Amino acid sequence: MENRIVKERSTSEVIIRAAGLTRTYQRGSNLITVFDDLSLLVERGELVSIVGASGAGKSTLLHILGGLDRPTSGSLEIDGFDIAKSTALDLARFRNQQIGFVFQFHHLLPEFTALENIMMPLLISGSTQRAARPVALDMLDRVGLSARAAHRPGELSGGEQQRVALARALVTSPLLLLADEPTGNLDQRTGDEILDLLQRLREEIALTAVIVTHNDRLAAASDRTLRLENRRLNQEPERG
Repeated sequence: MENRIVKERSTSEVIIRAAGLTRTYQRGSNLITVFDDLSLLVERGELVSIVGASGAGKSTLLHILGGLDRPTSGSLEIDGFDIAKSTALDLARFRNQQIGFVFQFHHLLPEFTALENIMMPLLISGSTQRAARPVALDMLDRVGLSARAAHRPGELSGGEQQRVALARALVTSPLLLLADEPTGNLDQRTGDEILDLLQRLREEIALTAVIVTHNDRLAAASDRTLRLENRRLNQEPERG
């Protein structure tokens, strides 16, 4: 079936459906297997954390889930859209419309204000400045930074920059948020503030998210915590 890029949500409760995912790459004469025959289901509205040792492949998995990398083999659908088999053009459109990314380092554009950074995904998707501005202002308000709209990244604290990055990731109302160590570059207090913000936004906008983290509190606050270890994903036992 041909992939269709649509903004309307499907009625499926399964947002991520991955089966048999394998990622290998060549290093000299050696074939390196990052993970093998990996499966994952994430339902609408779930907050899922992925933990594991450094180098286990967590970021690689997140990049594949977001279409930034391709699996060597296996199937992957996001709300019915076939990530693994889509064309590069269809995948780029899907990413821009339906997936929000947040990384450990915010990657804000230093020459633009907080508001302009948040507007950027809307402008890329074809919105006019007039249409994008109120949407970005609303998202800036949701992350508690209305008063900082005209400030450039260099004038913001690390926590404020990450809030702007989160607002930018969510301004298009994406189907799925993928976050790679979103609190990893922050002190504990600021990291806790980002976690509290994620939990609040989850309630306000019915967020579905997969988060790679070493933050125990963030993992504990998730619906499920999965450990990537020995090339497989395993459910972490619930804490008493």
